[in-house]
Amino acid sequence: MLRAIQAHLEAIYRIKVPDIEAFRIDQQQLRSLMGDRLRESNEWVLARAVPGGVDLAVYVEHSHIERLERAGSLTVAAQTEFDSFCAATEGVSHFMMLVERARRGEPVTMLELEAQAEVDKFVSARLHLPMQGAAVWSRLFRTARLMDGLDAQEVARYREAGRLAAGFCSSLDAVPHTDALLVTLRRFWRDSGARRLERMRRLAA
Repeated sequence: MLRAIQAHLEAIYRIKVPDIEAFRIDQQQLRSLMGDRLRESNEWVLARAVPGGVDLAVYVEHSHIERLERAGSLTVAAQTEFDSFCAATEGVSHFMMLVERARRGEPVTMLELEAQAEVDKFVSARLHLPMQGAAVWSRLFRTARLMDGLDAQEVARYREAGRLAAGFCSSLDAVPHTDALLVTLRRFWRDSGARRLERMRRLAA
């Protein structure tokens, strides 16, 4: 199902990245890599710089994968397994942005990664559930709750990412049709990190 989420986001942004399944790790491998730093989370995307690029590993909690598989399609999953849909989409979003920025040779901040993941969750769910855009926005940006165990810096970053993404996603309501929406999203994706955050801050003000 991660491949299906990846394929959908690739189609939205008109890009192509390596198959995420080749980078997936299980919980045992995650524990081996993270050690004492491991805390409860639905998903992890681990990255480290290596000569000539970046080394990545992706973990999505198995229970979420199972729920998505039982749903059978992303449209059904967005409707009936929203939390699992979002957890998996967040992991795919982080993976794709890290690959893209490594490809461009450009930096990416944690704030930008988290804000993009919120945008990707909203846009993907909205396209699968076109009549439920307002409900999706509310679930992501009004009623969602942060996980326990985050430190103050993480809480501040996640809240700011949500605020920025909420403003940007609200602005998409003014886009007249799906083709125009895709043009808007593709331009946004291809902007530099600084320009993207500047735009999001302006819309969230």
